[in-house]
Amino acid sequence: MKPEKSNGKVVAAVKRLSTQRQEWNLIRLNTVYLFTLIVTIATLVMFWVEFLAPEYHVGLTRSFVYYAMLTFYVIYKELQRWLGLKTEKRIGGIWVFIWWTSTMLMEVISFAWQNQCTPMFEQYVVTVGVTVNYILSQVSKKIHQRLGR
Repeated sequence: MKPEKSNGKVVAAVKRLSTQRQEWNLIRLNTVYLFTLIVTIATLVMFWVEFLAPEYHVGLTRSFVYYAMLTFYVIYKELQRWLGLKTEKRIGGIWVFIWWTSTMLMEVISFAWQNQCTPMFEQYVVTVGVTVNYILSQVSKKIHQRLGR
């Protein structure tokens, strides 16, 4: 069960800031979520461009930057959950589905075209990384529910 009052000045201050931010957010999209969404789509597009035109290379550095940003978003969301802040519900599993579907489509196309186009190693790394972030988020969510917070 959630406590009626906050357990400290820090939590109360964070809740006030969160409420103010929600009032300013006219389109009801969390800024961190919106940024993550834009970078996710851009990264996915870059992987498809790299797949179809190998002279454009995404590289491990860009993949790491995307993964680090995604990890920041997951930690941000989990901190909000554990602090008891009201957050928008998001379906994180859809992104896991999109990344795995994209990787599988690349594999099918590669097979059909006799390896003329092949997914790069970075595509697999990001796909697995997105999955790991999602699983850790779900574990955190279940622990939070079990503790009755």
